[in-house]
Amino acid sequence: MIQRLLLILVSLWPTAISTLSAQVGFSLPFLNNVDSGTTVTVPVRVSNFDSIVAAQFVVQWDPEVLSFVKVILYNLPGMDYLDFGLTEAPDSGLIRFAWEAPTGSFNSGVTVPDQTAIYRIQFNVVGQVNAGTPLLITEIPPTDFEVVRVGHPALTIDSCSIENGFVAVGYTVATHEPEKNTLPVTITPNPFSDSFRVVFDLETNEIVHFRLTDAAGRLVEEKKMSLSPGQHGMEIVSDQLQENGIYYLIIRTATRSCISPLVKF
Repeated sequence: MIQRLLLILVSLWPTAISTLSAQVGFSLPFLNNVDSGTTVTVPVRVSNFDSIVAAQFVVQWDPEVLSFVKVILYNLPGMDYLDFGLTEAPDSGLIRFAWEAPTGSFNSGVTVPDQTAIYRIQFNVVGQVNAGTPLLITEIPPTDFEVVRVGHPALTIDSCSIENGFVAVGYTVATHEPEKNTLPVTITPNPFSDSFRVVFDLETNEIVHFRLTDAAGRLVEEKKMSLSPGQHGMEIVSDQLQENGIYYLIIRTATRSCISPLVKF
């Protein structure tokens, strides 16, 4: 029996969108079709990293899929090996990170261009074909997620933009190749555990058809909505989905479509 997936249409207004666009952001990549036994490098990238004086968080993965090798290419002023807690990396699959700007930069903070990789993590791929692991930016006590900008209260994980990643061994779960007549859609977070948000723009009044399927193409949920021009947001809550794994969200209008792989963990 197909279990119902709750689809909640939420309105997004211009002030909210402009606030989101200014959020400090951290992202990890999707690495598709990697080979078991090889070494991969995972960049930790930032956006809107402006006037920042301190940052700390945890990067987490499944150690049965990825075996930690080392952190390389420190790319913030004053960053060195002492900013990383690595003792749990081999067994528990997590790195604790805590950095402060050098004393001379503390009044103005540190600013770097968008998509700067502030450091990179090297892994050996130890999982077999069809294995996979989320790459998560998160907080695990005693390390809270925290970012401090000059003249502002500390930012938490809920007030920053986080794009988690994924490593797929021998298969593909996400592509970023543009296609003709593709409907631009933003999905965050992906991979997800409890819910994710879909944001897209329409130029005209449209009948929008939503389909959610599992990896085998079996229908999980389907909805059709009449939507006006502008930006729309949809929160998809997955409490009813018991199985972790790969799903596909298919969004179609009369002239455009988007097929987005999703990973639930």
